Amino acid sequence: MSLIDKFLSRSRLRSARQRLADDSSPRNYLALAQEHARSGDMAEVQRVCEEALALHPGHGELTRLHERARALVNEERTRALTRELREAPRPGLYRELAELFLSMGRVERADEVALEWFENCGDGAAQLLRAQARYQRFLVDRRREDGRLVLELCQAAAKLLPRDERPLRLELELCSAIGAWRDARRLVSQLLEQSPGDSVLESRFRTLNAMADSAPSVDAALREVERSGKLVSEERNARRSAAPTRSIRPLLKELAGGPGVQAAIFERGATALVQGPKGATAERTARAVREIVAKSRSTSRRLGAGVPQSIELEGEFGSVLIAPDDAGSAALWTTRATLTAAQRAALAELVGASAEIVDESDAPSAQEEAA
Repeated sequence: MSLIDKFLSRSRLRSARQRLADDSSPRNYLALAQEHARSGDMAEVQRVCEEALALHPGHGELTRLHERARALVNEERTRALTRELREAPRPGLYRELAELFLSMGRVERADEVALEWFENCGDGAAQLLRAQARYQRFLVDRRREDGRLVLELCQAAAKLLPRDERPLRLELELCSAIGAWRDARRLVSQLLEQSPGDSVLESRFRTLNAMADSAPSVDAALREVERSGKLVSEERNARRSAAPTRSIRPLLKELAGGPGVQAAIFERGATALVQGPKGATAERTARAVREIVAKSRSTSRRLGAGVPQSIELEGEFGSVLIAPDDAGSAALWTTRATLTAAQRAALAELVGASAEIVDESDAPSAQEEAA
């Protein structure tokens, strides 16, 4: 680029920036990005497009330009890394190149680079990255051999990286996806040895413990996925997404407003939403429901009865119906001897909508939820 061209380019960039400062419209963002593209600065094109899409999400032209700029930046970086590796290979370059190929969806090239990395350096991280690449391919093709290789590579990486949780977590992700609950439980147990007292892992272990007895082996689970082309995790998510997804609080308030209702409760992890009781009474009520669910699951396991689908209590206090689920438990206490079909359906809807609670950043504790 000649001196005059550089001067004109800088002048156009200043003008484009000023127009954008006056009016942050998609058209002015596009004009600035295109000026950077003319000067060959694709990294800056990518940055401008990211800024623009944060303000104007889903804009077609900005999205296309951003994807094109990102692809060009990645291609340029892969060429530079490949040249450096030919001249003076080292683990950091192998890692960056393999991760870059993986982020671009070029799974085969990522696997090839990671294999070369392992052969030259013997790093456990290389085996882990190979496992990640193979797992991506397994998710697409659902081939049993890919799944088996993921497990082998995770186990090899775990031996070389004894204090690193990532190989165990990737193996756990695969076992959970295919429904190999017994092996998933073993992996959670190993993770708990590294992170004792982790409440999320402990909760997951209890859930898996209830599912493990009737679970298939890893090989049988992989064969079934290869045959059907469906992951167990996808089927579970499909069942949940088929349920209504109304927000938790309105459903609770609707339930609590019924005749004779003393309390409507939803629990997920350490969070409890309670309609009816207030203050310390709400806390005790939520804790009692949590303990009933835990003891019922424990008793069901000892009896070999599987996972409880519902828990119903009757007495002078009326009726309590609890719908336990991995995603959260819903309970309704009423002074009536029996619950209506509509109330039972509403409890099932609460459990089906339970994914919504993770989006409620201001979800209160049991003490804070008002009647």
